[in-house]
Parts: sequence; C-alpha cells; structure tokens
Amino acid sequence: MYKYPNLDKLLLRRTFLLGTGKCLLFAGVLGRLIYLQIFESNQYKLLANKNRISLRLVNPIRGIISDRNGKLLALNKNTFRILCIVDNKVELRKVLFKLSKFIYLDNFETKKVIEDFSKKKRNQPYLIRENLKWNEVSSISTNSFLLPEIMIESGLLRKYPFKQIAAHTIGYLAPPLSSEIKKEPILGLMNINVGRFGIEEYLEKKLRGIPGARHLEVNAYGRIVRELRKENSKSGENIKLSIDIELQKYLYSMLKNKSGSIVAINVQNGEIIGMTSAPSFDPNFFHQGLSESEWESLSKDPLSPLVNKAISGEYSPGSTFKMIVLLSAFKNKILKKNSSILSTSKFKLGDRTFYCWCHKKKTGCYAARNRQRRVKPKLALAQSCDCFFYELSRRIGIRKIADTALNFGIGKKTGINLQGESTGLVPTKSWKKKHIGKSWQLGETIITGVGQGYITSTPLQLALATAIIANNGKKISPKINLKESNFETNEINNDIDQNSNEYQEYFSIIREGMYDAVNKHIGTAYSSRLSKPVFAGKTGTVQVRTITEEERETEIIPNSQLPFEQRDHSLFVGFAPYVNPKIAISVVIEHGGSGSSTAAPIAAKVFKKII
Repeated sequence: MYKYPNLDKLLLRRTFLLGTGKCLLFAGVLGRLIYLQIFESNQYKLLANKNRISLRLVNPIRGIISDRNGKLLALNKNTFRILCIVDNKVELRKVLFKLSKFIYLDNFETKKVIEDFSKKKRNQPYLIRENLKWNEVSSISTNSFLLPEIMIESGLLRKYPFKQIAAHTIGYLAPPLSSEIKKEPILGLMNINVGRFGIEEYLEKKLRGIPGARHLEVNAYGRIVRELRKENSKSGENIKLSIDIELQKYLYSMLKNKSGSIVAINVQNGEIIGMTSAPSFDPNFFHQGLSESEWESLSKDPLSPLVNKAISGEYSPGSTFKMIVLLSAFKNKILKKNSSILSTSKFKLGDRTFYCWCHKKKTGCYAARNRQRRVKPKLALAQSCDCFFYELSRRIGIRKIADTALNFGIGKKTGINLQGESTGLVPTKSWKKKHIGKSWQLGETIITGVGQGYITSTPLQLALATAIIANNGKKISPKINLKESNFETNEINNDIDQNSNEYQEYFSIIREGMYDAVNKHIGTAYSSRLSKPVFAGKTGTVQVRTITEEERETEIIPNSQLPFEQRDHSLFVGFAPYVNPKIAISVVIEHGGSGSSTAAPIAAKVFKKII
C-alpha cells in the first residue's frame, strides 16, 4: 500500500506543467528568432555592416593660391600623418602613452589631442599629428604590431612659401572650432583644417572642394581589410590674386621695424597690386595649433601682428582728408576755384583757439608765419594750411562734409574680398547724440575738417578715395581676387558728374594742389619728390595726444622725445604718374612722426619701384 496514494497524479501534473513551460519558452525563442531572421533581418544586417563596413571621407585637394604672375602663395605639400580609432578618452590616453615610446609627444600636444577628441565622430579615424618626419614614420611602421589602433596615411599639408610677406592677405589654415563643426558636421569627419583670415577664410568653400568617400571593410581595430567602393573627391578651385608678390616683398621691407600699412591700388579697375600690414606672422605655424605661450605672445603684442591694419586698422586721416573737404566745398557751391580765404596762424572760435600745424615754426605755410594772407585752394593743399580748412569746414557744416566723405568711401566698407574689414567712422550730429548722448559742437566740425577728432578711416579707404580723385571721379571697387568681381560689390556712390566740365575742373584743382605738395618747394612733401616718376600726393600728421596751449605758445615737444605711444601717426596718400595716373597708394606708419618725414619718403620709394 502506497504511503502517498496521490503521488502519481501529482507527478504527472507537475511534469505536464514543466513540459508546457518548456514548450512555451522554446516557442517564444523560436518565434523571436523567426521574427529577427525574417522581419528584422535588414535592420540587423545594417547594424552588422556598420561594425564591419566603414564610410570614410576622401579629403579633396585644396585649391592653390597664386599671385597675378602665377607665383604660388599657398600650396599643398605631400606629408604623412598619424590617425587612430578609439571610442573614448581613456582609450586615447592609453594609445598616446604607447605611441610616446616611439615618437616624442610633448605635454601641450598630448593635452590638445585629448581636449579636441570631443569633436570626433564615432568610428572615424582621429588625427593625432601631421607632417611626420621619416624617422617617425619608420619607428611607428616597424612597431605597428604593438600599435594596432594606430595607422599612418599620406596627406597634404598647406605651405606658405613667402611666410610673413602676405600673411594677412592670404590667411592660414587651422583646426575647425566646435561651433564650426556643429554648423557644418562634415568638418568633424574630414580631419582637415579650415581657412582662417584672409582669402583662405573668405573663399573657404571654393578652395576646400567637395569630399569623396571610401566604403571599406574593417576589422575590430578599424584597420582596412578591403575597399568595397570609392567615390572620387572634387578638388577645390585655384585662386589667382591681384597682388604682385615681388612688390609685396618690397612693401614689407619698407615696414621693417615699423607698425603700419601700405596699400597700392590700380586707379582704373580697383585691383589691389600690393597690400601689406606690419608687424606680421608666419602662417605656417597654425596648421596644428599654437601653444598657449605662442598664442599669447601674438595676441597680446601691443603692435597687433594678427590685425590686418590695411583693412581693419582705423586711423584719423589727418590732413589726407583735406581733399574730401575741398571737394565738398566745390560740390556744395561754397567755394569757387579762384576763391580765397584769409588765413592766419590761429583760428578763433568763441573762447577756443585752433592752431595751424606750423604755428611758431620758421618754416611752413605763409599764413602761419605770423602773417595774414589770402590762401587759394591749391596753395592750401600744397602747404596743408590748417586755418584755411578750419574756416572752410565752418562754412560747409558737418552734414555736407560727412555726405561727401561717404560718397568717396570713407566711413563704410569697401566690399573687398576679405573678412574683417572695418567701416571707419564719419561722425554726424545724429551719430554723436546716439552714441555719446551729447549735442554736436561747432568746434568738432572744425577739427573734423583737418581729419582729427572722431573721424577714422582705414588705409584701404584712403587709397581708394585717392584713386577716385586720380581717375577724375570714376567709380571703382577694390578687388583682390582676379577670377571674379566682388561678391558684395560696394561701388563708391559719388554723385559727381564725370562728364561735367565744372567738376572735372574741380578734380583738376585738387590734383594740382597734390602735385604742388610734392613738386613745389612750398609743398609739405617736397623733399620726397622724384624726377621719374613724377607723382602727386598729400601728407598727414595725426596727433594721438593733446597738445596744451602753453606748449603751443612755447615749443611743441618733438616726437623723438616722446614715448613711442604718444608720437604722431605718419600718413601719406598719392598717385603716379601725375599724367595718366596708374597707381594710387596710402602709407600709414603708426607713431612714425610727421607725414613728410616718414610716410612720404616711403611712398616715393614705392612709386619708383612700381613705375
């Protein structure tokens, strides 16, 4: 007799339940497998291929940049570079540690590589270093079995053979910023540098080209097993600039140990044949980024080597602005060609006294030598008679002066094919009220008339205005890329009728005054005259400090005895040849002293070099 009479039934029920559970579990697994194999096969095949197949972009060949004569200013050099495939910074640090046993990696480079890793796209090769030396390539290749995450591939490195000579105009390449990658994600896949500054930045997309693609089968380390398919890249456009690099070298030599700019422009078509800014920098140093100390040295230099002073430097134009004031007087019928203004060595306005530049000097304009004299426009320009222009500005008024200045390109962007152009400033009553919160004073009109006070301009604007005077009022826009016109044309909208005999006569009077300034013994630039080519121009001396009335009445401290930053800026604008002008230039030397002593002699040498 069984002790447990219901045991068989109990075991049978449990066996049934267990078997049913197993069948259900097996059916579930089988159903899931069928679902994955049949209904989800494409998705998982795609996921599998993502691990096995890698899409890698083929970097296009960047377009080269040449000068007007075909000399290469920016080119591509064959090189080798190190890349690795890792998923996180921990793995990257391990790879860099192993790599440092075979090539030298300094702390700054290692830190930067790790910091920039956040820009990297998953499963894409990450650039560690470019421009490898042969011994580094050999060392890594020999020990490649110890560095499975590392690969070496050939590439192109941007080279600038003329270094500092045209750095501000050409620009340089540097790694893309996170903000740029966010805006243009493809940059994070390409392991390339992008344009910074100058033409490299302005024409970045044209120069860069269009990337191709390689569909690759890779192993677990990301190394290539075989190439499945390839789509070719499209090279970037080659760019020819209007500048002449030989002239550019000469201009740069003229600014040795100086801070400033020289711009040379074709007066007929606006082509920039030379444009330099000093001090400068070597663009070859930027391709993998500067160290903190190197960047600080450049960015905090008081002479601002990273600023393109030709288009971004804003300076009071000084007496180079007097041609614009004279044109405004002619245009607004305030002055006739044979009119004269009584000038002395001082100009009184209420309780204020405005002095001529050569007050109390033994040489200079006749009126300033304690005489009263009626001065005509040509003589006023030749001798740069301040008192003449004080009175003339009072008669014209700031609104009309401002209108003429803007019509000749002062105080607004010229539209040149470069980034970072400044507008300068032509002040008005409304501008002062809006930005300073005070009413305009007549005395401010007086000093604006001699190019001082609030008014500022760039060296390019001064060269452009001079070119328009030289070509009799013809509208031109500056350009530096010979292949095409400006992308944003900003032609000077001067409203002087070129076909009007009256206005042509006014331009002629101004050019004659500029001729006398250089070629007559009474002129401020007479010591810089040339027998060939004969050129015309106007000097400018810009105060950067306040000269007291007591100093005016005794003796003004010479520039040579002042601290560098308190010395006057030296300016000159001019054109050559005087008959049938071809070239206009502007020279600005920061804290260089008088325009006649520094800028004018430089301009004469430049004209002699060009013509």
